[in-house]
Amino acid sequence: MHQAAPIASALLAAGWIASLFMAGCNGQSLPGSTNHDSAPRAAREVAVSKVERQPWPDTVRVQGSFLGDDQAQISTKLAGRVQQVLVDLGSSVQAGDPLVVLDRRELQLRIEQAEAMLESATSKLGLASDDDEDSLDPRAAPQVVLELALVEEAEKALARAETLLRNDVVTRSEYENLQANLRTAQARYEQSLNVVREQKAQIGMRRVELELARKYYQDAEIAAPFDGVVERRQISPGEYVNVGDPLVTLVRIDRLRFTAGVPERRAHAIRTGLPVHIWIPGESQPLSAAITRVSPTVNQASRSVRIEADLANLEYLVQSGLFVEADILVDSEAQTLALPADAVMEFAGVQKVWLVSDGAARQQTVTIGRRVGDRVEILAGLTAGDLIVAKASDGVEGPVTAVYESAGARLQAGA
Repeated sequence: MHQAAPIASALLAAGWIASLFMAGCNGQSLPGSTNHDSAPRAAREVAVSKVERQPWPDTVRVQGSFLGDDQAQISTKLAGRVQQVLVDLGSSVQAGDPLVVLDRRELQLRIEQAEAMLESATSKLGLASDDDEDSLDPRAAPQVVLELALVEEAEKALARAETLLRNDVVTRSEYENLQANLRTAQARYEQSLNVVREQKAQIGMRRVELELARKYYQDAEIAAPFDGVVERRQISPGEYVNVGDPLVTLVRIDRLRFTAGVPERRAHAIRTGLPVHIWIPGESQPLSAAITRVSPTVNQASRSVRIEADLANLEYLVQSGLFVEADILVDSEAQTLALPADAVMEFAGVQKVWLVSDGAARQQTVTIGRRVGDRVEILAGLTAGDLIVAKASDGVEGPVTAVYESAGARLQAGA
């Protein structure tokens, strides 16, 4: 009995301590203590911004690359041994500049042979090699003039024989021989005319052969078909090349083509003439161009529509093949809700702002769109006229006094 009393006293003391602990957890004042948490919290002053619709041109961001306006793999029309290669990687050339020269010694001999054959053909008609054979009357050719004289002589002899035959001075047989001589002379005359015509045609053929030999000689010097830059050199001096073998790859970059794919969902808004701002890596200002070509079909693999824009590159400052991004300006008059980028905070992939309403601030989840400079587009979560804390780092849950800058003066929101 005497041992039970101390145990009961200990149990009562433990219950009293537990009750004190529970009272403190429930926010009740402990005996003899002062509750400081019950005092009202002072409102914190924060700078705010009003959510308003602002000019926000509608653009489509695309990724693409620059291509040379023209690109060609230059090949040879002739087979031969390479004598000279006059360009290398990166060489700038103009249309007509020589790129590669083949060995032309045999081709020069062909020219000399064709010239000799032409001179031989023209001399048969009493012409020089540079005379125009078409202006020659075949009847004026020496051999034709000779045959014509024989015809005239035979005609005169036959005319005399007719008179003598009437006087029985010549026999019928002699007269008929003279008639045969005239027919022979006439046939020889016609034959001489045909020979001259054939010789004129032969001269024409010799001239073609000479021109062809000269063309082969010229073709042995392969020239640039357009202004450009050498992208690749594929042969070296001493190599033997066949007809059609590639020699040099040439690309024209004084004018470039920006090409990109526009997502299918925005393709309906794309048309020729729309401005394009192309952002070059490392450059602070974009290059300006306009859409010049739009594909009529959607690429089935990428579900995009191919567009092209021409860009002048006279100083070769932009390289062909460069990967870039660009903004296509679809509607310059469009507007949207936009906020300072500092007003938006992000955690675990969720964007939030501090929304100020009824004198208190609270977090509000938002959906953002494009960022332009120090502004960010708001797609959902806010409406025009809402007040948000201008800097997310200044936000606090609870009562706030909202102020904002206007015309250089700090004004209390709602004043």
